[in-house]
Amino acid sequence: MMGRAQVSLELLVLVAAFLAFLAAWLPVLGGIKEGAERGIAVSLARDSAARLAGALDDVCMLGEGNARVVEVRLAGGARVEGRGKKVFVVGKDYTVGADRLCSSDEFMLELDGSARLRVSHEGGSVRVEEAGRD
Repeated sequence: MMGRAQVSLELLVLVAAFLAFLAAWLPVLGGIKEGAERGIAVSLARDSAARLAGALDDVCMLGEGNARVVEVRLAGGARVEGRGKKVFVVGKDYTVGADRLCSSDEFMLELDGSARLRVSHEGGSVRVEEAGRD
């Protein structure tokens, strides 16, 4: 009888130690996950800002009547805006920017995740708007 009680007590101690280990590491794992999600969001925003800045420069340099459609991939909602010679993507806890060669009219679009944007040079100005869905 004493041998069974000893095994049960040892098992109880091992389970308690394992649960204490989990309790100590769960917040760390949660922080790692949040950091990875933020890193992905910033990376997607940088790529999108650079792609949009490139399309704006193409359309600006090629002149009147030219247009480009740009796929913007974002992790969640963000604001895309252009001021002067910069394009910004502003998310919940980040802001990234990309430089352009040409200036265009200022614009601001609220996007909920990924979108297709149409960049066009019409009527003497460069515009950015959401493109229609396929």
